[in-house]
Amino acid sequence: MTVYSQAAQAAFAQPLTEELLSAAGITPGMRVLVLGRDLADLALLVAERVGRSGAVLGVNEHPKFIYEARERAAEEGFECVEFRRAFLDELEFDAPVDAVIGRFFLMNEPDPVRAIRAAARNVHDGGRIIFQEWHYDSVLWLDTSDWPNVPLYRHFARWSIESLRRRRANVDVGLRLTNLFKEAGLPLPAVRTDLRVVHGSNALGYAFFESALRELLPTIERCGFAHAYDVEVDTFAERLERETIAAGGHVFLPLQVGAWTRC
Repeated sequence: MTVYSQAAQAAFAQPLTEELLSAAGITPGMRVLVLGRDLADLALLVAERVGRSGAVLGVNEHPKFIYEARERAAEEGFECVEFRRAFLDELEFDAPVDAVIGRFFLMNEPDPVRAIRAAARNVHDGGRIIFQEWHYDSVLWLDTSDWPNVPLYRHFARWSIESLRRRRANVDVGLRLTNLFKEAGLPLPAVRTDLRVVHGSNALGYAFFESALRELLPTIERCGFAHAYDVEVDTFAERLERETIAAGGHVFLPLQVGAWTRC
């Protein structure tokens, strides 16, 4: 994922994340485990809530994400944040944490239920379990995709969903969170949703789509879309903005869904 892609994703994810942290009662002094690819953005957001008396541990198995997160935390002067390269199943703590939060994490997990169980094992009784995910499949829904018809957006929807499925991503995990929590043996969660509209001259909004395509480009090319259609990733945001404005309409980001409960 490019830096710009991370920035666009984090900007649109932050409002729902903050709502979930507030609803779940994440407060100063807590120890929180953070999961996901956008480790730095999420961990630093949590660190602002738990303060110097708390602690945040970000975990990912990929060294690149750990390195980038450590650099970011050092640059911004966060001392209560630690990042560790590890697989979720391998985590061991001297004492259970107060909460775990994953953002856009289960979407890429082969077995989301197993991942939720593994995360919950690190949380003490009464601790919080929080997950926030895209329901990417929503870009195909006529009522929450584009209005009026914006052909370039429809191309994005088809290219992205097919490419994500080829990568075995869980494009429908957002609205499945409640069921996944129950399958993992957790109490029924509270659920929040966030559906963002992009219209007019909203540079960051259109950049989200371009960044997503850029990340998926190798898979898009393997699917044959790049040869059959005029993908042109480097100008996609500009063209989508122009086409949306010309139609006098708007487009939607993928639906975000957040769920939280206590162990």
